[in-house]
Amino acid sequence: MTTTEVHELLNTMMRGIDKKTALIIEQLQHADRPGIIVHLSRDKRTGTLEIPEDDLRACQSDLMRRNRVRTALKRARDRMWEETTYIFSTKVENQKPEGTNFFRPMQRGRGRR
Repeated sequence: MTTTEVHELLNTMMRGIDKKTALIIEQLQHADRPGIIVHLSRDKRTGTLEIPEDDLRACQSDLMRRNRVRTALKRARDRMWEETTYIFSTKVENQKPEGTNFFRPMQRGRGRR
């Protein structure tokens, strides 16, 4: 497959997932692992994904392989929105209270007589 065909194939898949996410493909430099690297970007968020060449070739005829590549694209896009925090943070995270009656005062007015 040529890079134009690969770009069209992946761009079509990405448009089904998210129309505003742009993707750029780049050839892998490793001789033992042929494939491509997909760079995803939307606004200030970025993500990368590595796809082997045999998956790309099988994408054209095998629907299961095509679905795997689409799922990998979708997961890479979803990872762009994950909040990354420091592992060793001294900040205490406040948890939201559970239950509906947390801030309501007890109602002790005229009840049963």
